[in-house]
Amino acid sequence: MTGTTVELQRWSLLGFSWTEAQTARVLLISLLAVAAVYVGLALTPSHYAMGLQYLGSHARPLLLSARPIRSDEWIVLTPLFQTAVRGGFSTFNQISPYHESLKGFWALPILDWSLVFKPQLWGFWVLPPAYAYSLYFAVLWTAFLAGYTILLRQFGADLWIAVFGAGCLFCSHLVQVWWTSHGATFAFAPWPIIAFLLPIRPWLKLPLLFWTCAVWVFGFVYPPFMIPAAFALGILLLAFRRDMITPANIAVAVSAIACLGISFVLYFSDLIQIMQATVYPGQRDIWGGGVNEMRLLAYLFPFFTTVRFSPLLATNECEVAVVSTLLPLTVLVFVSYRSLTETLRDNFVSFGVVGLGLILMLAWMTLPIPSSIGKILLWNKVQPGRMVWGFGLLFTISIIVSASRCTFVISKERIAFFLAIMVSTWFLSKAGFNWVPGYSYEKNPGALMRGYFEWIAIVPFVLSAGYVWYFGQPTRNSGRILFGSAFVSGAITFGMFNPFQQAFPIFDIPETPFLTALREQAKTNPNGWAVMPGMYGALFSGAGVPAINHTLTAPQLSFFRRVFPSMPEAAFNDAFNRYAHIIPTDVPEPRSPSPDQAWVPIKAFTTKIPG
Repeated sequence: MTGTTVELQRWSLLGFSWTEAQTARVLLISLLAVAAVYVGLALTPSHYAMGLQYLGSHARPLLLSARPIRSDEWIVLTPLFQTAVRGGFSTFNQISPYHESLKGFWALPILDWSLVFKPQLWGFWVLPPAYAYSLYFAVLWTAFLAGYTILLRQFGADLWIAVFGAGCLFCSHLVQVWWTSHGATFAFAPWPIIAFLLPIRPWLKLPLLFWTCAVWVFGFVYPPFMIPAAFALGILLLAFRRDMITPANIAVAVSAIACLGISFVLYFSDLIQIMQATVYPGQRDIWGGGVNEMRLLAYLFPFFTTVRFSPLLATNECEVAVVSTLLPLTVLVFVSYRSLTETLRDNFVSFGVVGLGLILMLAWMTLPIPSSIGKILLWNKVQPGRMVWGFGLLFTISIIVSASRCTFVISKERIAFFLAIMVSTWFLSKAGFNWVPGYSYEKNPGALMRGYFEWIAIVPFVLSAGYVWYFGQPTRNSGRILFGSAFVSGAITFGMFNPFQQAFPIFDIPETPFLTALREQAKTNPNGWAVMPGMYGALFSGAGVPAINHTLTAPQLSFFRRVFPSMPEAAFNDAFNRYAHIIPTDVPEPRSPSPDQAWVPIKAFTTKIPG
C-alpha cells in the first residue's frame, strides 16, 4: 500500500471522498500556516488593552478596538493567566492575599494531571508566555474552523459549503462577542461527535471519544452554553447520522461518558461541593422564557437589533447577540425552490427531528416553563438567553447541510430581492420600530448614519453577482459562491468585534506611576496588601500586586471570617458565599449589591488582620 493511498484512507475516515482529500489537505496546511504567522506575531483577540488603561498605561491593540464589555476576559481571565505564569504554574495563587486555588472551571496554565485534557495550554511549557497565549487562541480558532468543517462533511455537506459554513459560524455575532472567554466551549464542541462518527474499531474509538469529551468539558465548565450545544449536536446526530447509532457505538459512548464522569468528579469534586452551596451561581433555579422576540429576528436578519455592535434593545453588546449569519437569508432568496422541496421531501424524518429540537429550544427561550420541567433536560441550569447558542448551532448547521443538497440560482431578480430585504430591514430596525418597548435607536445617536453593517455586507454578494453575470451561471458552484459571500460578509462585520492585540505587554506589563504607587501602598500596609477603591477584578494579581481587590471564582469564606469575625452568619453568607468581584469601598459593612459583586469596607483592611 503506497503512502498516498494510506493518506487518502485517513481522510476518508473523516468523511472526505478521495477526490476531496487533496483539497482538504491544502486547506488544512493553509489554516496551519495562518496560525503559525498569528503565533509568530504573538497576536491574540484579547481586550486586555482596557486593563492596561486601568493600570495607567496608554497601550492600544495593533488593530481594531478593545471593548469594555468584555470585562470577564480582560479583568478576570487574562489576569488569571498572568497570575498562573507569575506563580510558576502553581495550582494556588502565589500573589493575592487569598492564596486561592487556581483549579477552577476556567482552564488555566497550572501544573496538575488535568493538563492532559488541555492541549490549548501545552504551549506554556515550551514557549515564552506571550507566544504561548497567542498559541492558546490559535489552537481554539483552528479547532473551531477545522472541527465544524469536518463535522459538516460527516453530516453530508459539500466540502466548500462546509468550509464557508464553518467560517460563517465562527464569524457569527454570538461566537465573536463571547469568544475571548468562552472560546474553548465553542471550539471543542464538535470534536466528540467527530470521534463518535469515525468508522474505527471500538478499542480505538473509546479512548479517542473520552479524550475529546474531556478536552471539551475541561476547557471551560460552563453548563449554560455546554448543555444547549450537547442537545443540539445530539439532535443533529439523530437527524443526519442515524446509521451510526448502533449498539456497539452506544456502548462506546456510554463507556466514554462514564470515564469522563469519573475524571470530572475526581478533579472537581471539592469545587462542585463549594459552588453548589453558593448563593451565586449555585442556588439559581432557572425558568424558561424572557428572550425578546426582536432578538430572535436576528437569526434571519443579522443586523436587526444592533447598530454595528451597539444594541438597539435594552441590553448590552453581548446579551443582544444570537448566532447571526446571512446564511438563512441567502438560502431563502437564492435557493432553487424545486430542489429545496425535493430535499425536504426526501429527508422528511431528518428535518422533522431538527424541527422538533428547534421547537423545544424555542419554547424554553420564550415561554414561562417551570424549572421542574426544564430539569428533565438539565435546562434548569440554562438561562433562556444562553439557549440562543444551542438553537443557533442547530439552526445554522441544518441550513448548511440542507443547502448542500440543493441547487441555487443567482439572477438579477434575486439579487434585487436580496438588496431590497437588506435595505428594508435596515430602515425598519434603525428607524421604524421606535414604538416597540425597549427598542430604540435614540440610545445610539446617529444610528441612521452609523448603521452601515448592512451596506458593507451587501458588497460581497454584488461582487459575486458580477462574477456570475460575466462568466455565466455556474450551476454546480452557485451555492459555494453564495456561501463564500456570506462568509466574507460575516468576516467584515461581526468578525471585526475582537482586536488584534499582541501579547507582549500582557506578560511584560509597562510600569506606570499608578502601579508604582500601588506597590508602595502594599509595602506600607500592615498586612502587605494594597486596598484600592473601585472594581479592578483580578488586574492587580495579574500585575503582581497583592491586593484585596480581586475576582474570586470560588468563595473564600475562611479568609473573610478572620476579617469580619462578628458579622451575622446570614449577612456574611449573602455577602461572600458567591463568585464575586471584591470591591473595597466606603461602606460600613460588607454587602453584595449584585450577584457577582461583594463590597467591603476599606478601613477593615488598614489594620493588622489576625493570622
